[in-house]
Amino acid sequence: MDANQDKDRGDRGPMDPTRKLLKVFGVKVTDYESKTDELLARWASAKDSERAAIQAEALELSADLAHWLREISSHVLERQERVLSSFR
Repeated sequence: MDANQDKDRGDRGPMDPTRKLLKVFGVKVTDYESKTDELLARWASAKDSERAAIQAEALELSADLAHWLREISSHVLERQERVLSSFR
């Protein structure tokens, strides 16, 4: 994240961790969609020698997206646990 994004956001105050995480995740998803659309388009006309590189890039993009999905899931589950534990 850019250091400027951590600074005060005017009347809305500093960005809270949930909003930061959701913003990063949203960017990751849209990047994933556009980059994998490009890979799929390249795949159709790719030579056998190029296909391994396309697959490797798709794997790397998918692994990165899975990481951020786990981050989001973990964040939500931790919050749920904290809330529900408070009601005991």
